[in-house]
This record gives sequence, structure tokens and C-alpha cells, in this order.
Amino acid sequence: MQQTFRRIITYLLSQYITVLSVLALVNCLTYFILTTDLLEQEGNIALVRLSSDQNHLVSDINFLTLQLNHVTDPGKINAIRSQIINDQVLLRDNLATLQNGDRFVRRGAKLVREKGELPAELNSIFFEEPIELSRRIHNYLEASKAIVNASTRKEPLNQATLFRLHNELSPRVLDGIEKATTAYQKLGEHKLRNTMSLQNIIFIIALGTLALVGSVLLRPLILKLQETTFKIQEEKNFADNVINTAEALIIGLDPAGKVTLFNHHAEQSVGWEEEEIKGKDFFGQFIPEHEQAVLRQLFDGMMDGSIEFADEVETQMMIRSGESINVVWHATVVHDSRSRRPIMFLATGLDITERKQAELQLYQTHAELEQMSSRLKGEVDLAATLQRSILPSPAIQLPGILGEANLLTSSEVGGDYYDYYVVDGHKTVLLVGDVSGHGVAAGTMVSAAKAGVYPLIHTGVSNPAEILQSLNETMLATAHQSLLMTMACVTLDAITGKLIFANAGHVLPYLWRHQQQRWEILEASGLPLGKSIDSDYFTPSLELQMEVGDRIFMFTDGLVEEESPDGEAFGYDRLEHILNQCGDAEPEVLRSRLMGALNQHCAGQAFTDDITIMLISHSDRIMPVASSSEEASDIIRLSDTFYRRGDHPIPRISREFVVFFAEQEYADLLSRFSQDGICRVLPRHNKICVDIGWEKLLNQHHYSVNDDLYTLLPTSPLKKHFQLTHTEDKLFIMEEIQAWLADQQILQEEHLESLVVAMDEMIENSLYAAPRDGKGVPYYQKGVSRELSEHEEVRIDVVLTDKHIGLMVTDNWGTLTPAVFLKSISHAMDSGVEAGIGGAGLYMLWRLSDYFQVRIFPQQKTQVTTLWDLSSPVNMDTSSGFQFLYHSKYDAENKVGV
Repeated sequence: MQQTFRRIITYLLSQYITVLSVLALVNCLTYFILTTDLLEQEGNIALVRLSSDQNHLVSDINFLTLQLNHVTDPGKINAIRSQIINDQVLLRDNLATLQNGDRFVRRGAKLVREKGELPAELNSIFFEEPIELSRRIHNYLEASKAIVNASTRKEPLNQATLFRLHNELSPRVLDGIEKATTAYQKLGEHKLRNTMSLQNIIFIIALGTLALVGSVLLRPLILKLQETTFKIQEEKNFADNVINTAEALIIGLDPAGKVTLFNHHAEQSVGWEEEEIKGKDFFGQFIPEHEQAVLRQLFDGMMDGSIEFADEVETQMMIRSGESINVVWHATVVHDSRSRRPIMFLATGLDITERKQAELQLYQTHAELEQMSSRLKGEVDLAATLQRSILPSPAIQLPGILGEANLLTSSEVGGDYYDYYVVDGHKTVLLVGDVSGHGVAAGTMVSAAKAGVYPLIHTGVSNPAEILQSLNETMLATAHQSLLMTMACVTLDAITGKLIFANAGHVLPYLWRHQQQRWEILEASGLPLGKSIDSDYFTPSLELQMEVGDRIFMFTDGLVEEESPDGEAFGYDRLEHILNQCGDAEPEVLRSRLMGALNQHCAGQAFTDDITIMLISHSDRIMPVASSSEEASDIIRLSDTFYRRGDHPIPRISREFVVFFAEQEYADLLSRFSQDGICRVLPRHNKICVDIGWEKLLNQHHYSVNDDLYTLLPTSPLKKHFQLTHTEDKLFIMEEIQAWLADQQILQEEHLESLVVAMDEMIENSLYAAPRDGKGVPYYQKGVSRELSEHEEVRIDVVLTDKHIGLMVTDNWGTLTPAVFLKSISHAMDSGVEAGIGGAGLYMLWRLSDYFQVRIFPQQKTQVTTLWDLSSPVNMDTSSGFQFLYHSKYDAENKVGV
């Protein structure tokens, strides 16, 4: 038995060196894998950082090119241009390194770039569709280089190139860079997983080896102590070597939080030697007070066993120079081998200061870009608001015409356009246009079209072919054939029913024949506006006859070209089916049916193109206006007794020729006047009406070449005329007029006070209430001081005779309507006068004066005239005469004085 035991001992001793070799091999293999993994991850991190740097360089170039577009100082321009060139060189070098597949390898204290092979996934990103990042960055660099070259040659920056750089190339490059960076990160993660798998295998092998040694190879008790001591020393030496050569801060703390281990990398990072730091409180020495709580809580939890595994913790760490670095800590606990009591808190830290600085710089860049984006969005919103303001009201009520227009934009600024205006009081011009594309560029073309239409309105051009010919020249001068605009133009004469249609490449409108109950297509051809200076719109124009009840439906191609989720266009068949169902329906019914069908077809309310529809009906024929040389035989006279006898509806076509002759106080009839649209009321026993003359008053609905005040009081030599250039002129002018009237010594105090109050209200209306856009939104806030533009007119006229005084204020807005006028004074009469509410000013002007007249040329001119009889006291309880005259300008041959 003893002999057998000796043989076993002898065998074990002979295997001693073998056992040590196996254990050393296992430890060396583990160390090699760990070291290789750290080095490879460091190289991969460098590639990820290099890829991320491209994102920063692109953002920097974008920012600098925007600065280059705005900076005028030559020194700053050269500095910006130099920085752009530097960024371009760095971006090109980074691209070359990444697309060549180069890798980074640690050589001593530096990372060295070596030739490598580009993985298939990254090769696809850099060189294959759909991303092809290499080509995108090359195109981006060429575009930015073109901007720099233009600046070098002191040429104006090409806004199209700048727009392409920022809105087309830059987003695609940034997207490709993001995908490349993600691919590098995934590649690093894949390598790390492979290494971890290999480590697990080695760990299993090591466990098996240890199990084999423990279960098979026994040592004598005397040699076991020697073997254990030797093994511990070897492991300690190995651990010290690993700790001191690792590229991380490794700091060991005893249970009291004192430093017991401080590796070489930690010494290099913080500037203190291990001998200086050992025994000092780690938290008080290195961690700022406001960040100690989290790390100390982790320390206490792991040392008392309440926390077994810890997540990473990021804190600042104070260094010898007084500065701070950012460190990510990973913690573990070393236990006593016998008692399993925690004896050391081991904190491993990675210095991420450079990464934090890069993140901060990236954040600041993003903040700047966000601010810039917000500013650009604000400018786009303002452009959208301005574009909406130039469009007329969607509710169309013109001589002989009723209808509705609707415009939906697919983006903030649209490329569709509609407009209408009246010439000669009976010819209505309707326009619907569509710019190729949408967005800010298309919106600019819409503004150009509106600017081109404006002089046509004031010169009274009504021939559709002539209108399109003029707009074609405007579009050519604006876009130089870079953008085109289609447009359909229709003119309807409300006296004869004659319709003329000319077309500039627009989708053809539909004509509803009420008598036949069918739709026709109006066919006329022509090139889009802005295509050619030789475009002919006269030859192919179309003339036909419309009857009362007939309709015209005009639209833009966005309506029929909108696609369903399956890619099927809405099409003409669906449009014509709805038109056939709604031939005589109200405009809002047709609009609702069309939009409902379109939303259902497109599975939503967001459209890819702008959509405009316009439906107008020939509602009635209007009567030709009589010459003022004739007696006012076209007037329909309503007597007080007849009107009070019952509800007598007034035909709409006759309302401008209806005059109510009041025999008594008529304020109780104002609500009925508002319903019936009666805008002309003359008291039979009003002294000032008798003095002016009934025929002159009855013929006021005719156009006069003279201003109303000088027509009504034509013989006075005493008159004053003032023109406002600034809102602050009002007080000065009112004081001048008041002083002048006082010097004449004709007016009583009550007449002077009434005139001053009326003048103040009339000027305020011209400065703040009248200036409105097509939707009725005021341009200026009341009371705001401003200088009047060169196109804005506010004129004040005062005439004094021995019997009368007259005040007239004229502006060039023409925004007040008969319905608003009647509703305002009716509301004030029924509900009382409240400041700023419901027409108090108009009501006051009517009550203060002995005669009150308003003449409106829509969107062109407003003339308000008030008269007082100097022989009669001012009585605000008496219903004075008033006339509200609403009409358009006529041609020169019809402009006859009263």
C-alpha cells in the first residue's frame, strides 16, 4: 500500500511542470485574447470616430457656405473660404481612408493606419446603389467647391447650387454617413461577440483543465503550500502586468474608500504617482462633490453585498492640473479567498473627455442648425402668409356672377393661383393658374403672376388672349424659362352673356349647360406662360354664348393627378361622374363632394400637389348703366308707405337702382334694409337733400369724373385739400382744418365739433380699418405708427359754403361691402354703440351728419362724404339720408359726369 502511494506521489511530482505549463498556457491565451480584443476595439472605435467626423465636416461646410452667402467683409469671406477648403480636404482624406478599407493598429503610443480590406457591407454602402456614399460625397464636394470658386472669383453665389447643396446633396450625404457609421458600429459589435464566444470556450477549457488537475493530480501536503505560494505570486505578477499595461484607469479601494491600487495609465491620466495617492480618500481626492453620491452609493452597495452587478457610471475626475476629465467607470469587487469577504473595490475607468467634447461640439452645431432651420421655417411661413394675402376672397359675388374658389397647397407655399376682377362694371375676368412644381420657387412665380395681373386690372384689360400675352412676358422676365406656368383665362360679359376663353397649356375647364343639363369641355390651346416669347393666344381662343344658369368649372391638374396608395390617379372619369351628379348644386356641395371623394381615394387629406377648383354661375344679366345726361328713369323708387305695408323682396339685379324715400324717421327699418340690401335712403323732407337736388342725388350711382364732394357742392371757393404721408400727420392736419374753419367765423361750435369727430373717425378707418387682404384680415394694427407706402393714398377734402360744410376722405383700398355697411349700422342701432364693436364708427358718421355717402370701387377706391346744413342744429336723433354706392370703373367712353 505504501509502495503504491509512493508511486502515485512520484508520478504527480513528475507532472508538476506539466500542470504549471497548462495553467500558464490558459492564462496567456486569456491575456492574449483580452489584449487583442482591446486593441481591435480601439482601432474600430477610431474608424467609427472617423466616420462620425464626416458628419461634422458636412455640417460645418453647410454652415460656412450659408455664412459665405451673407457675409460681405472680404477678410471674413477669405477666412470662411479657407475653412471650407480645409474641411473639404479633411472630408476627402477621411473618405479615402474609409472606402479603401484601411484599419488602425496600436503601435506604441500611437494608432497607425494600415492597409486593409473593406467588408462587403461597407463596400455596398460606399460603392453600390442605392446609397453609393463615395459618389454622394464626391458630388457634395464638387458642389461646395463650385460655391467656393464662385466666391473666389467674386461672383454672386448661385442660389440654385446653394439650394442643391443644402436641400438635396447634404441630406443624402448625411444619411449615407449615418448608415456607414452604424455599419462600423455593428462590425465592432460582431467582432466583440466573436471574441466573447472564444473567451467562453477558453473559459470552459480552463475550467475543464482545472477540474482535471483538481480531480486527478494530487500533491503532497508539504509541496502544496509551496505550489500555492508560487502560483499566487505568478498570478499577482501577471495581474500587475495586465493592470499596468492596460489602456484604462484601474484603481483599487479598500473597504474604507482609500486608494490601494493605482495603475500606470491612471498615473499618466491624472498626473499623480501611485506612492502619492495610496492611502488617500478616493472620492474626496478625485470626484467633484456634486457627483460623489452616485459613485459612493455604488461603492457601498457592492462592498456590503446588496449590489452584485453594476452598470457603468459616468463622472468627472479632477486631475493634478486642476482641470477635470470625463470618465466612464466599470466596477467589480475582489473577495477574500477564504472568508469571501469583500477586500477591494476595483474601478476601471475609460477617459471619454474627447468624446464628450466632440458630442458637445456636435450638439452646438445641431443647435445652430436647429436655429437656422427655425429661422428658415419662419421665413417660409411668412412667405405662405404673404401668398395667401394676395389671393382674393374665395366667395365670388360679381356683376351677373356667383361662385366659389378653393385652393389647397401641398406645402407651406403653393404653386397654384386664382384671381378675378371686373372691367367696365359688367365684364368679369377669371383666372386659374398652376406653376410647374410647388414650394418657395413656385410661390415666387405666383407672386409674379399677381404682380402681372395688377396693372391689367387698373388699365381695364379684359381680353383673355391679351391677358395671357402680357403674363407670358412677365413670366419670361421672372423665371427665364426655368419655371413654367399654365393658366386658363375666361371673360364673361354679364350684359350679353358672351364668354371668351383663352388657354396657356392649362387643363381644359368644363361648361355646364343648364337648359340641356349637360357638361361641355371648353377647348383652346396655347403654350404655358414663360415658355416662348412667340406664344400666340389670340388665334386659338374660343368665343361662345352663356345663358343664365350656365356654369364654368375650372381647376388645376393636381385634382385629377392625385394618386391612391396603390398608385392609381383620381382621373377625369371620377371628376366627370361627380360633376354630372352636381350640375345645378350649390358650389359648396360640389366642393364637399369632390374633396370627400378625393380624400377617400387618396386615403387621407395630405396631397402631393396643389389643388385649386373654381365654380362660377352666370346668375343673372345686368342692365346697362344709363348716361347721366338722361333723367334717373332707371331708379326704382320705394315709398315709405308701400315698404312699411309688408315684406316686399327686392330683386337682386335691381338693388343698386333702388332708392327708399322716407316720409318719417326710418331707424326702425334698418334691419329690413340690411336683409333686402337697400343701400340708398333719402328723406323727402330733408333740407340738405332739397338744396343739393333730387336728380343729382338719384344719379349718384353713375360714375362721376369729379370727386363726390365737389359734385354735391360744386360752387364753393372755400376749400382745403390735404394728403397724408404718415399716420402722425393726422393730428397736425385736423388742427390745421379746425383753425382754418374757426378763422372763417361761419360755423357754430356744434358743427365744428361734429366735423372734427367725423374727420377723426374717417381718417382712422382709412389708415387701419380699410387696409385688408382678400380674406378680410387687417394689414395694420390700430394705433401703430407707420409711414404710408408710395402706393397708399389717404386724402382729406373740406368745402365750406354760406349754407353747407362738406368733408370727404378718400383712400385706395375699396374693402367695405354693402352687406357689412348695412349690418354695421343696423347692429349699432339695435344693440347700442360700443367702442370697437359692430360698426359704431359708421353709425356715428350717419347720425352726426345731415347727409352721408360712401362710394366703393372694389379693391381700388373708397370715398366717404359727409355734409352738414349750417342753418340746422346738429341732432343725432334724426335719421339723415345716406347712399352706399358699390361699383367698378367704366371705360373712358362711359365716364360721364353727373
